[in-house]
Amino acid sequence: MGRPLLKPIQEVDTRWNSTYAMLQRIHDLREPLGATLANLTNDITPFSAEEYESIQQCLLVLKPFHLATVELSEEQRVSGSKVIPMVKMLRHRTGRLCTTMANPLAQKLASNVQSTLNDKFAIVEKMTALSVATLVDPRYKEMGFCSANSSQAAVERLTRECANIIPPPPPSPPPPSSQESSEQEDNLWGLLDSHVGTQRGSNATASAIAEVQRYLKDPHLPRSEDPLKYWERHHLVFPHVSQIAMRYLCTPASSVPCERVFSKAGEIVSSRRNRLKPSTVEHILFLNKNLERKTSTQ
Repeated sequence: MGRPLLKPIQEVDTRWNSTYAMLQRIHDLREPLGATLANLTNDITPFSAEEYESIQQCLLVLKPFHLATVELSEEQRVSGSKVIPMVKMLRHRTGRLCTTMANPLAQKLASNVQSTLNDKFAIVEKMTALSVATLVDPRYKEMGFCSANSSQAAVERLTRECANIIPPPPPSPPPPSSQESSEQEDNLWGLLDSHVGTQRGSNATASAIAEVQRYLKDPHLPRSEDPLKYWERHHLVFPHVSQIAMRYLCTPASSVPCERVFSKAGEIVSSRRNRLKPSTVEHILFLNKNLERKTSTQ
């Protein structure tokens, strides 16, 4: 038929997007599949036009999850801070599809997906690593949360962590002796000096609250920009929040990068190459990762 040679894709339970890939390939190959089944002697009934329409509508429901999975599986960009905003966007998109879908099968799929999405990710905004990572990502901050209570709890958590890393104030001087008291009474600047001494003992929590609030009021970063470069420019403006950001923004969104390393290691250490030293395997793996990074950047 003058078309690219493609094979049908089989759904696999352990591959997250395999259902979407299977249906997409069936829909793309509907004409070759129909022609092939018509010329073969078998008892397989080809899909009808209504069934292909249902497949197309179901693909609209599954496509946002396909895009989210691909984006959260990246290795070269910050990903952990995207989880909570991504769930928010998926809920919004699925909710709209539930009300606009005319196809009964696609509407039922959207409803089931929305219900499962709410059940599976009900506690995601309460997870410390993901909630703080979202908050210190200047692209999202409080805007990335669905719940205002979860957003406020994340702000309080960030404030506590900032207060813990702020160095304690210097110890207050001992009370003046009777001789020093008499000297202070004769000191013209005694009142001003006492106020300065009081200000030195400022509360670390108050300093953390002020810094966190200044950061939250700073304009959001466009979603296409790199949050790590933002903190490279602002680490002196928000010194303590930047330390928290460097601690949490390295959180990966999924285990995909680790699984890729395991798969590559399985290709390297095989029944025919089982005498490699662990150090040699490690060097080969890191060499492959460096080559992949250079290729992706080019």
